[in-house]
Amino acid sequence: MAVTKIWDIKGRIDKAIDYVMNPSKTKNLDYDKAVEKAVSDTIDYVTEPEKTERQYYVSTMNCNSTYAKEQFETVKKQFDKEDGILAFHAYQSFADYDNVTPDVAHMIGVKLAEEIWGERFQVIISTHLDSHCLHNHFLLNSVSFVDGKKYHDCRSTYGKIRKVSDRLCREFGLSVIENPQKKGKRIYQTKAEKAGLPTRYNITRMAIDEAISKSCNLKELELYLRELGYQTQFSSRRKYWTVIPKGWEKPIRLKNLGEEYTNERILARVQENSPTVRLELFQKARNEKKQYLLLTREDRINKVGGLRGLYLKYCYQLGYLPKYNQNPVKVHYYLRDDLLKCEKFSKQVRLLGKYQINTKGDLASFISNREEKLTKLSGDRDELRKVSRRVMPDEKKEKLKLQITEITRTMKEIREEIKLGKDIEERSEELAERLEKVREDEWKKEAIQR
Repeated sequence: MAVTKIWDIKGRIDKAIDYVMNPSKTKNLDYDKAVEKAVSDTIDYVTEPEKTERQYYVSTMNCNSTYAKEQFETVKKQFDKEDGILAFHAYQSFADYDNVTPDVAHMIGVKLAEEIWGERFQVIISTHLDSHCLHNHFLLNSVSFVDGKKYHDCRSTYGKIRKVSDRLCREFGLSVIENPQKKGKRIYQTKAEKAGLPTRYNITRMAIDEAISKSCNLKELELYLRELGYQTQFSSRRKYWTVIPKGWEKPIRLKNLGEEYTNERILARVQENSPTVRLELFQKARNEKKQYLLLTREDRINKVGGLRGLYLKYCYQLGYLPKYNQNPVKVHYYLRDDLLKCEKFSKQVRLLGKYQINTKGDLASFISNREEKLTKLSGDRDELRKVSRRVMPDEKKEKLKLQITEITRTMKEIREEIKLGKDIEERSEELAERLEKVREDEWKKEAIQR
């Protein structure tokens, strides 16, 4: 089985070439040591491709490995295409359980490059042996030496890479992924969901579940979702139903939320509800006695001024204060983007409270003092490191190492505090503006209801 991927390079080609041809990654361990020593004593060791390719799993097409950078640039200059994407970097990784050998892996890589790029592009092919999975790297010039046209990386060209790779793997008796998933979750989304943090998708799931639990038909489901700020497209003519959270532009296909959110399952879940759901949905709320003389938590937070008060209010609106669990679905759409940053906001609130930082002047003074302390600790650590290099008893050396470790730990904490402080400095006005927008939106809703 081989996994493939390709991406563009807009920076420096020489760095990509150095990485692809890295001798420590491509070293042929079966190469005759005697020949290696004899060749290394001559200039031909560097210049003869035959000897180089025998010693390392590196091959080239339409260029020379020693002068690849210059040859790539010559083609670009020839066709006046020296800007934009400079090259493309692709890889082909083999599964460890296939027990593929370096020779076979490299052979497959060369055949793949010949078939896809060999007629029009300059290509470097290398096989890296430095991980448990053997993998080939391909570096190709973005400009064709034949007609000067640029390589077009798109779904169809990537599909061809995948198709040829799978065919070659079958020819060499290797496994192939059958019916691969076309698209998976993004890394940040997967990590956030594993950590239990609210994301655009799990908030939408919660909103759909809540709306379904209070609906007896599709029309009621749409009405309830609109109350929560979602645009809906539940037309029977649509293959996939979609919703757009308020404040977003891109729709979410409900089928991507899981098996319970396909068109058929949503319709079935709504129809399974008892008719009493409708009565509960439109039932008037009971008037409950309120203790107006007691301050609510929101009142107490509003009394806190300055930067600390601002961040307390913001965390309260996000539902991220201790003993206060707000449903993420109910969070105002202006603030939903920041639900993933709740932990950082919480740290900033604790920082502001710990050091009694109330104004921007206090914050600037705090950052300056912490930076000065960081510089001093760095100097102290350097001095201790110099002393620890001297000849001394082991006990004294261990004591010095513990002091260095403690200083390093303190420096790490200070850097984190400086980072949090600078973020507060940059974003405090933006948070205040968002809270003001939330207030204005809530006032408008109250005015309409009256």
